[in-house]
Amino acid sequence: MIHSQWILLVGLLCCAHCYENLSRRPTTVLTQSSTYNAQTASIANDGDVHTDDLNCAHTSPNNEKAWLQVDFGESYSINNVKIYYRRDGDGHYNWKQYRFRQFYLDVSNSSATQTPTSLRTRCYKDNTTAPNLPPNIIDIPCKRTARSVIVETTYDPPEDDRDGEHGAILEICEIEVYGCETTCRNNVCDGFGNCTDGCVDGYWGPPACNFKCPADCKELNCIMYNGHCNSCKSGYWGNTCISQCPINCIGRVCDKSSGTCTQGCTSGRYGDTCNITCSPWCVGGTCNKQSATCFNGCVQNWSGSQCDECDSNHYGSSCSLVCNSNCVNYTCNDTDGICSLGCKTGFHGDVCDRQCTSSCPSGCDRSTGQCNGDCPVGKFGEFCNKSCNQGCEDGCMRYSGICTNCIDGMFGDVCDGNCSSCPTGNGCIRLTGSCNDGCTVGKLGDFCNETCDARHETCCSHDTCARYCTQSPIPNTEHMSSLYAVITVFCISLLVNIFTITWIFRNKACKSQDVNQEEKKDTDSISTPGIYDTAEENAGYQELGQLSGPSHYDHLQGPATNK
Repeated sequence: MIHSQWILLVGLLCCAHCYENLSRRPTTVLTQSSTYNAQTASIANDGDVHTDDLNCAHTSPNNEKAWLQVDFGESYSINNVKIYYRRDGDGHYNWKQYRFRQFYLDVSNSSATQTPTSLRTRCYKDNTTAPNLPPNIIDIPCKRTARSVIVETTYDPPEDDRDGEHGAILEICEIEVYGCETTCRNNVCDGFGNCTDGCVDGYWGPPACNFKCPADCKELNCIMYNGHCNSCKSGYWGNTCISQCPINCIGRVCDKSSGTCTQGCTSGRYGDTCNITCSPWCVGGTCNKQSATCFNGCVQNWSGSQCDECDSNHYGSSCSLVCNSNCVNYTCNDTDGICSLGCKTGFHGDVCDRQCTSSCPSGCDRSTGQCNGDCPVGKFGEFCNKSCNQGCEDGCMRYSGICTNCIDGMFGDVCDGNCSSCPTGNGCIRLTGSCNDGCTVGKLGDFCNETCDARHETCCSHDTCARYCTQSPIPNTEHMSSLYAVITVFCISLLVNIFTITWIFRNKACKSQDVNQEEKKDTDSISTPGIYDTAEENAGYQELGQLSGPSHYDHLQGPATNK
């Protein structure tokens, strides 16, 4: 048994176009018209091809018709049917296949009980007559597409008369129906059911082409191994044609692989899939499918090949705002209105809306408003709005205000110093104010602001003196006499004062000495307590007086007080 199965397996592997035994599919069901001695129809599908009695399905005797049906559950492409009928042996007394005479083989898409014989498709009819025997193992070609195979007979063999049995009887030991899925091209498959010649149109998939091609494949044609459509129906794209072509493709036609519109876009659309709207500022709203260039130009205030930017004189989201008239060529940025080429002379700022100061002869800087170039004569500063000092001649420097030159009579960086003491026409040195050349009559010094007089001796002659006279003044006798008199008076006064002061101090010292001696005498002569007490008081007063310095006045008043 095992040996025979290995032989069968090797045979299947080596056969290029061996068909699948559809009877052995799990979904296949065998039935028969009746059953004798528990020998059911399923015995004819157990894979055992021995033909002795107990290995065979067996219908009951005494019936006008006997049949065995193989139902696959769905339609298959049948190639051939092989039947193993009962034969117990080749000996004279061994059971032979005489009941197999006159059988026929039909195929149908319905069961045997539901389909009359006249509506079936017949593949084979045995015409053997007694005493001849048909072969007990027979392989019948039957290239049909059907759901079920029916072996049927109405033959009542004469050999059964001796046993008292009558009617049609079937004893089928094994039935093998070979075929393929109906989706195999040319009805060709191998022993495992793999479609070796490919799939019929509308199906794909190894092993048995049992998947339908996507519904939108053109002519239901797809690749066998992955189900991808060879081409799509109009209006669809993708590997399985499940994606619709973009609605804006002309004719809804697009490339199968990419979905790109192949016939162009409907009006007002552009892009590979026509999913982008042409600029609303295109005249007529139409543009080139690839470049989006407007066919008929742009509406007013818009420009660019795609009409997606403002012209040079307008700006804003809708290009409705006009560039400032002070922009050069009226040109500005189309987003914010900033003058892109600069400002006209006399204006500054991002949008050139501010005037330069009137003192700027050559306009001003775009960003800062500072004057360009030099200032007009008489002006200075970043904005040329400051006036040079009135003492300047020919103006002053642009940023510092330092005078280029000074007018006559003025000096200093900004010519604010006055050198009017210098002779008219000669002027003075710019930085120091010193007179350039000589002084007027009667004047001398760096600035000619000193007056000549007689004391300058020979420097002066008739009220004229050298500019830098260094000689001492000439002594004057009249003036000297007066000076001597003053000195003499001063000296005499000084001597008198010294003498007077000396006398006063000497006289004061003598009087002090006399008083002291007098007091000593008085002290020695006092003996009574009362007088002593009085003296003590006076002594205390005198000591206090000595601390403050001698006082003759106090001494003279003392006796009067004692009285």
